[in-house]
Amino acid sequence: MVGAYLGQTATHLRQLFQFADSTECILLFDEIDALGKRRGNPSDVGELDRIVIALMQELELSRIPGFVIATSNMPGSLDDALWRRFDLAVRFAAPSKREIARFAQVKAAEFRIPTTKSLKATTLRLKNYAEVEKAVEDAARSAALRGL
Repeated sequence: MVGAYLGQTATHLRQLFQFADSTECILLFDEIDALGKRRGNPSDVGELDRIVIALMQELELSRIPGFVIATSNMPGSLDDALWRRFDLAVRFAAPSKREIARFAQVKAAEFRIPTTKSLKATTLRLKNYAEVEKAVEDAARSAALRGL
């Protein structure tokens, strides 16, 4: 999506939205902050500002027969005007330690491994479900290799 030359990203955005306007689809911008950073950075040559403006224009003009979804782990870095182009903002809070422990227990049961003290301690240091799932998978892999 992001081009190396001036104006290339705006062209890519235009092409993407032209396609999406003619196709039932879900358009997902994962890590929208790569395209929608807050404008006005004095160290920028202006291209990033132009990208944000192009994105907002495409969002305004598009008539996508589906959904446009954007994700970000850095909502504070997004341009305020970009937020207004979306009908709904949903925030997902990080899971609590209790939720992490329960998720680890469920995942361990799926892999048919015990929820050992070591596994509990490891997972409680983690911050999200993806990290917990990977830790449980690693524990299951180790258990399987020990059983060979």
